[in-house]
Amino acid sequence: MFRFTIAAGALALGLLTTLSAAHAQQDRENARIQFERGVGLYEAHDYQGALTAFQEAYRLAPHPTVRVNMANCYEHLDRPIEAIHHFERFLAESPNAPPQQRREVEGALERLRQQVGEVRLHVAPDGATITIDDAETRRAPVLEPVLLTAGTHSVVVTMDGYRTQRESVEVTGGSSQTVEVRLERGADEPAVASTGPADEPVEATDPATTDEPLAEPTQDEPVAEATGEGDEPIEIDEGDGGGWQFRLTVPTVIFASVAVALGAGAIVTGSLASSANSDFEDAVIRVNGASTDAERQAAREDGRSAADSANTLSIVTDVLLIGTIASAGAALFFFIVDGLNEDADSLVDNGEGVRIVATPVVSPNGGGAAVTGWF
Repeated sequence: MFRFTIAAGALALGLLTTLSAAHAQQDRENARIQFERGVGLYEAHDYQGALTAFQEAYRLAPHPTVRVNMANCYEHLDRPIEAIHHFERFLAESPNAPPQQRREVEGALERLRQQVGEVRLHVAPDGATITIDDAETRRAPVLEPVLLTAGTHSVVVTMDGYRTQRESVEVTGGSSQTVEVRLERGADEPAVASTGPADEPVEATDPATTDEPLAEPTQDEPVAEATGEGDEPIEIDEGDGGGWQFRLTVPTVIFASVAVALGAGAIVTGSLASSANSDFEDAVIRVNGASTDAERQAAREDGRSAADSANTLSIVTDVLLIGTIASAGAALFFFIVDGLNEDADSLVDNGEGVRIVATPVVSPNGGGAAVTGWF
């Protein structure tokens, strides 16, 4: 009798790896499609549509170059603060970007910074809530300067137990200023206009509508520590045939082998598609950094070629992945139909199959299954 032992999770791990690689490749392919769609919309002056496409491309496959395209869209949409953010992030994430492209981005940043101003908010006490233009919310202390577009902005500072204070801030492009707010203790006046003095006390409101923070729940009960019981692995009892018994049939083995082979092929083609996609991204960088029309045209041709290769390899990967799933499903079908048998012992004794015993194993580091077979 020949005995063998295999790791139960090996095939499952390989299949999961294949699925993960194929999913990542599909995301990159969809990102490339969205990027090209964004370029077309940008050239058609549909900057909002182009921005949406570039955002989706970046979500699927983040790449610093896409930030430049998003920043350009934001600039055309008169949203300089968002444009500055993406230009700055591009410079930070792309230290090896072409010098020409870096100079163009730095020039755009200098231009955009003339459209915004820096406002430093010095607010006391700490913990106060700062709301800017009824939208953006900060919590004191605010250590970094806040960028605001040129114009008039409202700043509202609130905190429980203090009077709300409102400030109007006039921002000039390219300027830097400081706004200081110190809240005074007391309650805000009722919304209804009052003729009494400003410091007149306000009647207590319903506790259910107050802004007092709720007390955080406490956890006084100690968490029971593990006793150590059950930490030892469960050993296989070969004497009584424990675990789940089944036998492997020829169709099961054939389809399982085909699934492994196709899965390996999907990993290879997926890797090649990823490489072609990287070539496409490099071509995009060269297009953005080209200093002449000839260089830009050559980069575009390289990008189209890489995109075609990535698309073809992606299709092949999808086909192999479908074959992998179909073969694995067929193997599972024959395993269920032919493999499970209560008389596995007698079948093996008569030389009609392979007896497999799968037994769960639990240890302090996790769990799994040990699979042992005889034929």
